Amino acid sequence: MSTKRAILFSLVSWILLALCYPPLPLGPLALAVLAPWFYVLKTANKKRALGASYLGAFAFNLISMYWLYHVGEVAPPALIFSGLFLGIAYLSLFPLLCAWVFVKIRDSRLIFLFPLFWSGIEVLRSKGDMSFPWFSLGLVFGNSVELMQVFTLLGVFGCSALIIASNMCLATKKKKLVFVPPVLALILYAGGAIVNKGSSEPETITVAVVQPSIHQTEKWSREYFDSVMTKTWNLFETLDPSKVDLILFPETAIPANMHARIKEHAFMESYAVENNTAIVAGALSRALGTGSNKRNDIYNSVFLFGFGYPAAEYRKIHLVPFSEKLPFEGIFPIINYVDIGAGDFSSGDSLMIWQPGNFSPLICYEAIYGSILREAKRKGAKFITNHTNDGWFKRSIAPYQHFNLVRSHAVETGIGVVRVANTGISAFIESNGRIIEKTGLFEEKIIVRDMPLEPRWTLYSVIGDYFEWILFVFSLGMIVVAKIIRVQK
Repeated sequence: MSTKRAILFSLVSWILLALCYPPLPLGPLALAVLAPWFYVLKTANKKRALGASYLGAFAFNLISMYWLYHVGEVAPPALIFSGLFLGIAYLSLFPLLCAWVFVKIRDSRLIFLFPLFWSGIEVLRSKGDMSFPWFSLGLVFGNSVELMQVFTLLGVFGCSALIIASNMCLATKKKKLVFVPPVLALILYAGGAIVNKGSSEPETITVAVVQPSIHQTEKWSREYFDSVMTKTWNLFETLDPSKVDLILFPETAIPANMHARIKEHAFMESYAVENNTAIVAGALSRALGTGSNKRNDIYNSVFLFGFGYPAAEYRKIHLVPFSEKLPFEGIFPIINYVDIGAGDFSSGDSLMIWQPGNFSPLICYEAIYGSILREAKRKGAKFITNHTNDGWFKRSIAPYQHFNLVRSHAVETGIGVVRVANTGISAFIESNGRIIEKTGLFEEKIIVRDMPLEPRWTLYSVIGDYFEWILFVFSLGMIVVAKIIRVQK
């Protein structure tokens, strides 16, 4: 195979794959669109196969992550664009690694295990301080509630293996295997439709979601603080608190240290008591640093007011790398002395279960990790509240991608989610993935709905942790084996 042909086939595959992730429409075609890339891996020499694979993966990440440049409005553009390039270059290394392993084992029987290796690499990408599980292949099913039901059995990572296996079937010379993708899609859809036929009338609580839609360039400016809060409170005043059990505000709805904002703290506490309800609002908090580093620790937190208890605080555990913390601080203590400005956060240490309704609050990025949702469910959570601020990304596909991640792992775990976002998408999501109601982007709105308190049992919520660690170890072992195998020319 010539170099130009290899590059063309790879680019076609990866560009089409980028159009399969919600909100883009191709979805189930992911079962087939990578076949030209696999043909390249099977037939081209090692150098051409790897070069074409990296270019294809780079194109995919560029199309899928272009929205990162929007952050340039609240940071130096040169820094953001260089960071965007390096981030795309880094993430493209994972498909390159997969291509290298495929080429090394393509002439052995180990090739049948490649789908599991791919899933193991996705698990690897979701671990540690540099984790970024944004584009697992299984997420392409997110436009269909029926197709998403397979997450309850295989999880998002298991579905990735299924998609890879389907594409590999098309790249073979066996003509009968051309029917694998459509038959597989039909089986998954029919099975999901049958699962979703069941109905029940679970216990519910009434939840209000407040989406104030504050522009990101104003949100963190001190001169705009009063106008930001005025807009938020003006919207809040339109809410009728009677018969509302829980009121949710987004991440950093109060863009300041909550402990220093006595007025706002006292208002929410008294409002909750007077109206016999509970309020959860996002804000920052500070605590005196300990150990050799005596700086003040800053936390991205949400606070609970009302329900007969003093104000409680949940501190975000899983921080966004580079945005909220520098990676590897625990390994290289000197990093603790690096000041990265407002995003230099410390992490919390435990999940919370709050009343009413036994819910667990998660902040932004945390809810895209299935392992965190599973832990919350094991602790007794009957639903999740996800407080986020996607205003960084303006009108782009990023908020939809973020929403799809949260929804997919909710289905996987069998737990409902009430999502409250500064600029959208706020939503009520049932444990089977059905959307009760949601807002649009940059819509100033309050939603009041009943939230079911009935998590459902899923196989993956039981085996997910073990399955993912097995995939992780397997992928490392496969890399070692591939290193030993010599490629036949």
